[in-house]
Amino acid sequence: MRSIEEIIVIGSGNWGLTLASLFAGGHPVRVWTIDEAMAKNLNANRRQPGDFYKYPLPDSIVIEPKYATPIDENRTLIIMAVPSSLVRTVAHELARHALTPLVLSVSKGFDVDGQCTMSQVIQQEIPDASVVVLTGPTIANEVAESKPTRAVLACEDLTCLALVKQALRNDVISFEISRDPTHHEMFAALKGIVAIGIGMVEGLELGKNIQGLLMTQGLREMAVVASFFGIPGEEAFGISGAADLITTCISPDSRNRRLGAMLARGLSMDDALRDVGMTVEGVAMSRTIETLRTLDVAIPFIHLVNAVVLGRCDNVRRELVELMVVL
Repeated sequence: MRSIEEIIVIGSGNWGLTLASLFAGGHPVRVWTIDEAMAKNLNANRRQPGDFYKYPLPDSIVIEPKYATPIDENRTLIIMAVPSSLVRTVAHELARHALTPLVLSVSKGFDVDGQCTMSQVIQQEIPDASVVVLTGPTIANEVAESKPTRAVLACEDLTCLALVKQALRNDVISFEISRDPTHHEMFAALKGIVAIGIGMVEGLELGKNIQGLLMTQGLREMAVVASFFGIPGEEAFGISGAADLITTCISPDSRNRRLGAMLARGLSMDDALRDVGMTVEGVAMSRTIETLRTLDVAIPFIHLVNAVVLGRCDNVRRELVELMVVL
């Protein structure tokens, strides 16, 4: 009989450490780092280097190199909190240590090569894993400051959903549940493209009016894309759609928004990504959704953002202004 008596967080970035701290009040928590050096540094400082994580970790959290402790699959929840670009590699590695793990996927993104969501990537690498998705408006720094929010837990298996929801009870994030994980993951990935576009507007100093209008247009286009993939369009207006979209578009901590602002100010994609310093999920999804252009799917704002991301737009300001006329 599966239970959750321990939580292992794979990944010691901003989000991984935030969730480790949040859930440490309910269960013993281990944070697994990429190597011994990172574990030593975190144990010495009890916080992540740099400005990303400002709050000390609870003393109860054990920090150690990955796989330093055997995994008891029947009593452990594994939180996969690595950049989306590393999810397949980490899942492949985890498969050598656990055949039937219970995994909580908290990485927002899309695998361009495999054309699949993060939970699907994990399932491909660990076929007998039970995978639950956590997504929604969850800016890590705000969660770390105990500012309340709400998120979605999604899994086809209701037993796993109930188990994870109970284990993760806390005073900061409340949860609603869903049995359609890939639906919510698609919105989480799509919203990044729109947020890049809002960042471009910010970078060009075009004002808040156009930002509000383009957020609305972006939400409409997310619903269009969702319908194209067989996802009910009305789901775009829920927590994983509209709520996460608005949060990502307005938060100064949003990587997608910051990238868009830098691109609009003339930085190259490489320089902008280097400046942001973390994975920007909207870039990968942009390349995926651009294929819809040949199918005449009506998403003009998303196509404009894609053109900028792919280096095919010479005058972002002019294109944005012209787009406002035809919407």
